[in-house]
Amino acid sequence: MLGLRRLSGMQKLIFGIVSLMLIGLGGFYAYSSGMFGTNGGEQIFCTMEAKLCPDGVTYVGRQGPKCEFAACPTASTTPESPVTLEVMLNNEVSALGVSITPLQVLEDSRCPIDVQCIQAGTVRVKAKIVSGLGESIMTFTLNSPITTEAEEVTLISVSPKPLSTHTISAAEYRFIFEIKKRSF
Repeated sequence: MLGLRRLSGMQKLIFGIVSLMLIGLGGFYAYSSGMFGTNGGEQIFCTMEAKLCPDGVTYVGRQGPKCEFAACPTASTTPESPVTLEVMLNNEVSALGVSITPLQVLEDSRCPIDVQCIQAGTVRVKAKIVSGLGESIMTFTLNSPITTEAEEVTLISVSPKPLSTHTISAAEYRFIFEIKKRSF
């Protein structure tokens, strides 16, 4: 029958052990890479809602372990002044006609706060940007501005700060972006 033969008892045992090891390694990888959004052992699923802020232009989404809406920009913000927005991975924030959705941390080489380093390191984040000219996927580097047709967007802060004894999971990351109108 197509060259298949019966497995002996020892071959079945070895096959079973190898299968369990592969399943265990896959589960460990998924857990350690933050694929499971957990809060004290419970999985967290936030609804994909948006709240219109008092400025009538900006929308913010739910984030964090309690699925609360992100903070709106301050009411004193004028179109000419920069707006700062805090967001988590796979959540969207908007201001000044630009929407940002961080998708993936590509690099986090920041020096842990409990270690003395020769270089400070950086963070690179892949994010979806939607503005007047459409949608694109961009790579943001900490404190390096990216310009759209009318705005300048900068990743200005990433938290939490790294520790040498802790790997930051995807669910823990918080990004602060600054959006400001370009002057021509």
